[in-house]
Amino acid sequence: MRKLFVLILLLSSTVAICQKNSPEDVHARLLRGKKRSLIAYAGKEHSFTMEVVARSVKPSDLPEFINIDGLIVQSTLLPVPEGIDLRHLNPSREKDLLTRYMKDELDYYRKKLRQNYNKPESELLTMKGRVFLLWYFDMPANSKMVKRQVYLSTLFYDQVVDLNIPIFNLNDFPRAKAQLVKLAGTLKTYNKRLDLDLLSKQLNK
Repeated sequence: MRKLFVLILLLSSTVAICQKNSPEDVHARLLRGKKRSLIAYAGKEHSFTMEVVARSVKPSDLPEFINIDGLIVQSTLLPVPEGIDLRHLNPSREKDLLTRYMKDELDYYRKKLRQNYNKPESELLTMKGRVFLLWYFDMPANSKMVKRQVYLSTLFYDQVVDLNIPIFNLNDFPRAKAQLVKLAGTLKTYNKRLDLDLLSKQLNK
């Protein structure tokens, strides 16, 4: 328990960079089935699912995180900042918005959380016609457990979907990036509210 408590404290900055203590920020759910598992979210008018292809999938001891083959994964939805016109989007515009979003998050992380991250890098990806921004940075030198943060972000109507993995061992970094890309590649969106309880039952038939 003491180790878990220390870990939660160390990860508080990880959660804060995504949440900013906003009541509008929500997390996707893990739906575990007999043969396959999904990360799923159901909003009032829009929903999405991502298929988890892994040997081991289970809830993490950390709230709102999922353990996928030993990697701690979080899926967070944040509202797009007010004043951003989301009409008439095209890939170039989406890339600009995601880059701006990343810069805003990093600015918040440094100024509000007072964390001096190092070596921020980013890469734009397109999968199945959808634009994603893969971005990561090293944690401050005094961070004893979490060494690096890696994110994969995409626009989802008037929200941003963030996938995040905290890296405890830098040797896990390539595997973490690959896991995020694999998850994102299965993203399916729906113009309706999915019944996640019903979907969970169907997965376990």
